[in-house]
Amino acid sequence: MNSVPEHGGRRRRTPGSASPDLAPPTDLPVEGGPEAAGGDDTGVGVPRPRRADGRGRSRSGRRAKPTGHGKPRRFRKLKITAMVLSLALVAIGITGFVIYRKLNGNIRHSKLNISDVDVPKEGPDAFGRTPMNILMLGSDGRDNPTDCKLGGACDGGPPRADVQMLLHVSADRSNASVISIPRDTRVQIPTCVDPKTKQKFNPINTTINEALGRGGPGCVVGAWQLLTKIHIDHFMMVTFSGVVSMADAVGGVEVCVQSNIQDEQIEYRDGVRHEIGSHLKLTAGKHNIQGEDALKWLRTRHAFEDGGDVGRTHAQHMYLNSMVRTLKSNSTITNPIKLFKVAEAATKALTVDDGLNGIPKLTSLATTLNKVNTNRITMTTMPNVPDPQAPNEHLVPATSAETLFKMVRSDVAFDKNGPPPGTETNPPTTPDPPAAPPLDKAAVRVTVANGTTRTSLPGLVTDRLIAQGFTKAVRDSAPLKRQTTTVIHPADAKDQAQAVADSLGLPASALSAQPNATHITVQIGTDWGSEATFKGGKGSTTSAPPSAPPPPPAGELPKDSAALNGADDGACMKVYTEAKDRNGKPIYTW
Repeated sequence: MNSVPEHGGRRRRTPGSASPDLAPPTDLPVEGGPEAAGGDDTGVGVPRPRRADGRGRSRSGRRAKPTGHGKPRRFRKLKITAMVLSLALVAIGITGFVIYRKLNGNIRHSKLNISDVDVPKEGPDAFGRTPMNILMLGSDGRDNPTDCKLGGACDGGPPRADVQMLLHVSADRSNASVISIPRDTRVQIPTCVDPKTKQKFNPINTTINEALGRGGPGCVVGAWQLLTKIHIDHFMMVTFSGVVSMADAVGGVEVCVQSNIQDEQIEYRDGVRHEIGSHLKLTAGKHNIQGEDALKWLRTRHAFEDGGDVGRTHAQHMYLNSMVRTLKSNSTITNPIKLFKVAEAATKALTVDDGLNGIPKLTSLATTLNKVNTNRITMTTMPNVPDPQAPNEHLVPATSAETLFKMVRSDVAFDKNGPPPGTETNPPTTPDPPAAPPLDKAAVRVTVANGTTRTSLPGLVTDRLIAQGFTKAVRDSAPLKRQTTTVIHPADAKDQAQAVADSLGLPASALSAQPNATHITVQIGTDWGSEATFKGGKGSTTSAPPSAPPPPPAGELPKDSAALNGADDGACMKVYTEAKDRNGKPIYTW
């Protein structure tokens, strides 16, 4: 038994002792605090000694001060705890507001479209939902020392977008499709006007990566719309340093190469030694890369596949799919510190269009994208062939590229992992509206505009509509450029627009709700069929709708699109091992 000091001729009980004969007398104060009384600071254990009259005494033996209104000391402690918690919550709220302001202030933005190409947005589905198309760009602009160091040369030239991908999110938000265009693809770049300097850039036929230097990302949007006839809703652009910071924030992304790879070469031009290549160097197998290694991977071109830019798009798809899997993992979603790092890196790295300017809008977009299952994300490269004008330098779209573009315009999934055809995905929970009364065609105002060079076509279409009961149909003589025939309508006049489209034999995809529309406008595009199919004149019974075939079913992609599904974690990049130097030594492997 432990020895203890004595008080009043009796031994005091040690903490934890259970012997009743060692309990202190009830008429004496106990020295040494609550532990000496066999309890703890919560009041649990042997009660404090009390006077014979039952009133409590302090540790010094004096009468304890009242706690106020007769409330026990435990209540006072709870009250203090509540005050501390309240202050903590206020501090957290202030911190959250500061973080919000900080992230919001990081975002750079500019105008969505600065070209003269305007493609109408896709019409809504049966539930009023529309798909979303986002152009993702990687800029090699070197307008700060960090990007100069990461990118090598800083010659003061205009920036180029060597990475260009279109992300299509379906109307029901169940699937996402990506199309990459290699940077060496020669296309027609439309007229663009720099929104800051007001400088006008005339149309030019050149590689698509040069569009960025003609006024900014809004000109790249115009080039894509001109090529694909797909309406683009938003753009997001990242720089060299942005790629590095985001890769670090995520904590690394897993990639794979089939052989040892080194993308480092020495080239002499005009007697001057140049180090070229991305400087990526990895051994065969899987690697978790981040920081500058991630940038090197995304920039590697000569060392993948056949040494061209197409192989680079495939490596980028592998990287992005792996990043999506990492971001969707619980280790990222449930880790607030990691999430903040990702959010801070993303807002610092990105330049977006004005429609995405703000944390709430970016958060809404991220929430939407996070709903898409990994196996419903498919990445492809636009089918291409050598450019007849420069077959060893440039590419042009292959005929099968139109199949991919058409699937996007028609909102057809790139994968086969969805529900059977006819099964609605993510249907709204609201009940179907009551049936609308019969449409009074004679009360519908319709304007017919000509986007072709066939001057007689608007009159024939107008006569056709009048014969079908749309007696208020008139012709608009204003000049118009239009590739795709479109029925523009106010958001609340879809039934009228559908009736007009049915009268002309146009598909539902031709409908486009526009916020500024005041009535129905039929814009005849160059895809309209031959005028010869009209019998001519008022009362004609034959229309000439576009004769394009329907898109293929879901997942029926062109074989030359190099599709990679987001759930495929076994992909591994082929290294260009066939390339040899003058001594017969492999250039890109060892």
